[in-house]
Amino acid sequence: MWCAIVAAVHLCLWGGSGLGTAGLETVAIGQEPVAPPEIRPTAEAAAAGNPVADDLAEQARRLVDGLRSDQFAVRELASEQLFRLGPACLPILRATRRQSSDTEQSDRLDRIIDSLAKQNLESRIRSFLQGGPSELENWPELEKWFGDSPRIRELFVDLYREHPYLVDALGGTPQQLSMGLSRVHRRLFERGVGPRETPQRVDLIALLLPMTDPNFQAAPRSDLIVASLLQLYPANDFRKDAVFGEPFMRMVAKWMSRSDLSIREKVLRLALQWEMDIGLTLAVETLKQNPDPILLCRCMQTISRQGTREHAVLLAAYINDPTVVFQKRYLGVRGGEVQVGDVAAASIALLNSVPVTEIGFAEPAEHPIFGIIYEELVVPLKVPTKSAGGDQDDDSNDDKDGDTADSADDEFLDEDDLTPLQPGDLSPKEIARLIEHAKRREAARVEIRLKALELVPAAAAEAPQKS
Repeated sequence: MWCAIVAAVHLCLWGGSGLGTAGLETVAIGQEPVAPPEIRPTAEAAAAGNPVADDLAEQARRLVDGLRSDQFAVRELASEQLFRLGPACLPILRATRRQSSDTEQSDRLDRIIDSLAKQNLESRIRSFLQGGPSELENWPELEKWFGDSPRIRELFVDLYREHPYLVDALGGTPQQLSMGLSRVHRRLFERGVGPRETPQRVDLIALLLPMTDPNFQAAPRSDLIVASLLQLYPANDFRKDAVFGEPFMRMVAKWMSRSDLSIREKVLRLALQWEMDIGLTLAVETLKQNPDPILLCRCMQTISRQGTREHAVLLAAYINDPTVVFQKRYLGVRGGEVQVGDVAAASIALLNSVPVTEIGFAEPAEHPIFGIIYEELVVPLKVPTKSAGGDQDDDSNDDKDGDTADSADDEFLDEDDLTPLQPGDLSPKEIARLIEHAKRREAARVEIRLKALELVPAAAAEAPQKS
């Protein structure tokens, strides 16, 4: 009975054409078929009318028609036979799937195409890893950065497996790249990359590759993700790799040059940490864009570390800027605030290889990686000068009793006092003393900036005036 059903199925599929036995043995439904050698006709053979390619195409078309048969046994056997034809029939299956309106046929085609595509991919990957000609899409997009070697090919295969949608989008339109990058973001979120899991190397490559495309401008959010992940140790390990390090750093530099201004402070910090020369170029360009005070100080910090004495002229333009960028919350001489002009003065000193203490700052603030740590700049309290009669130059000599009280109050503002400054708990005398100290710091600040300007070649900035 079963033999009669199988014979009927073959008759439905192949009729009397004699094609039913052309390399397609009859098997029972559900039995594991023995796959014949894979037939992979070349484009040249197909164009030349190769008989093998023609037979394969005809078999595939007849089997695809069988997928919409009213008889279940016919549909099952057609599916099995298409599986046995292998990846060589994928073009025909995909073309039919695009045009099919039959639900049963479409569902079966989806399953067959998915399975054969995986078989085909694994076959191409094996050939690729053995050094054969690449049949993997968009391999040149990675090769142009990293070259060709066994380890580079392994990296591309990992990228192909982990982020296939991104690989498929490489070299495409900005819209395609944007969609591919969004899929990468979603994949990283699903894996918990960042808070729970460190990024893999292929994750960093998947983020950077589209963002180095000159025709694609990523959203600031993408720049922020990259900047955050590059701060983690896998990126630092990646850049030190003997094979990947140099091209990876070139890729990072390309991304930095195109990054959004909103994350420039993070980019400059990373450039300083990794000692990347592009930091100087970005810092000088950013100064022209009138950045916010914190970014401005990061630019000056970068220039002080990577620039030359000639760059001091750029910084002199900010020597009189009183904008506060850091407020110290201590009593005593280590208190006070750090202004943009203080950072400019310290940066000018560093560009001239002059310690910041030599131009008047109370403590060193130099750093081997960041040039200066501007939060550590301390403007001293200038000692009031006294006239021959013993009176101070300022207005504090209005009455002798006040002078005596001020002298007595020096004790609560000890030079080494790091007591947190809590304005609500200060007495009137303490407040008066803080005001006096602010005036004395401003007097010292004027002298610091005058000394810094003396170091500037052909200084363009106007010298600050005492107030």
